[in-house]
Amino acid sequence: MRNRKSIFIMVLVFALIVSGCSAKKSESYDMSVQDRAPAEPSAENEERGMDSVGEDKKSEYDLIEPDKIITTVSISMQTKEFMATVEKLNSLIGKYKGYIENSDISYNNYVYSTSLKHSQYSIRIPRENLDTFKNELKEIGNIISENTSKVDITKQYRDTESRLKVLEVKEGRILDLLKKAEKMEDIIALENQLTNIIYEKENLTANIMDMDDKVNYSTVNFYLEEVAKLTPGENIKTPFWTKVGNAFKDSLYFFTYNIENLIISFIYFLPYGIIIGVVAYVVWKFIRKRNNTLPKE
Repeated sequence: MRNRKSIFIMVLVFALIVSGCSAKKSESYDMSVQDRAPAEPSAENEERGMDSVGEDKKSEYDLIEPDKIITTVSISMQTKEFMATVEKLNSLIGKYKGYIENSDISYNNYVYSTSLKHSQYSIRIPRENLDTFKNELKEIGNIISENTSKVDITKQYRDTESRLKVLEVKEGRILDLLKKAEKMEDIIALENQLTNIIYEKENLTANIMDMDDKVNYSTVNFYLEEVAKLTPGENIKTPFWTKVGNAFKDSLYFFTYNIENLIISFIYFLPYGIIIGVVAYVVWKFIRKRNNTLPKE
C-alpha cells in the first residue's frame, strides 16, 4: 500500500514538473513572438511621422522661388537666314503671349554681295511661359551664349506696401480732421499735408505697379547675328576627329574667303592701278624724250 502511495506521489510530482516546463516554453515562445511582431504605431510615433513628412514638404517648398523675383535672360544667337529667323522669333513671341519692348536692326559688312545684319531685342515674356519660350527659342538658330540672372525684390515690395498702407491711414485721419477743422490756417495746413500724402501715394503705387510688371513679365535680351558661317559648338567632350573635321572646314573656308577678298581688293584697286600706270608711262616717255633731245657732250 505504501509502495502504491509513493508511486502515486512520484507520478504527481513528475506531472507537475512537466507542466511547469511546458508553461515556461509557451511563455518564452509568446515573448519571442511579441518581440518579432511589429510594434503598433503609437500616437507619439504618428506625430513624429507627420513631423518628418512636414519637414520633407517644407524642404521641397524651400526650393520654390520667392513670390517677387525679377528674371532677366540674355541670349546670343547666330543664323545664316536672318529674315527667316526673325519670322520664327516673332511667331514664338506671339505664341507665348509676349511682346517686343524695343528692337534695333543694323547692317554689317558685305559678304557674297549680301549685307549681313544683326539685331538686338528686348522681349517681355510672361514668367510662367519663360522656360518653354527659351527651349523653343534655342531651336531657331545657333546659340552662342546664354545668361540668366534673378533679383529678389520681395522685401522691397513688402516695405513699399507697408508704407502705402501707413499713408492711407494718415490720409483717412487728415480727411477726418478736415471735416472738423474751422480755422482757415488749420485747413490750409491739413490740405498741404494731404497733398504731400497723395503725391507719395502715387509714387509708391507707381513703384508697386512697376515691380509687378517686372515680376510678371521676364525680360529676354536677345542678340541675333547673321553670319556666312556658323561657329561650331565645341567643348572638352567633343571627339578628336570632330575637332579635326571642323578645323579642316574652317581652314578651307577662310582660305576661300581670303582668296575672294584678294580678288575683290584687286578689282577695287584696278582703276587706280591703270591711272597710276598711265601716268608713270607718260612720265617715263617724257623723260626719255627729253634725254634724247639733250646735246651729247
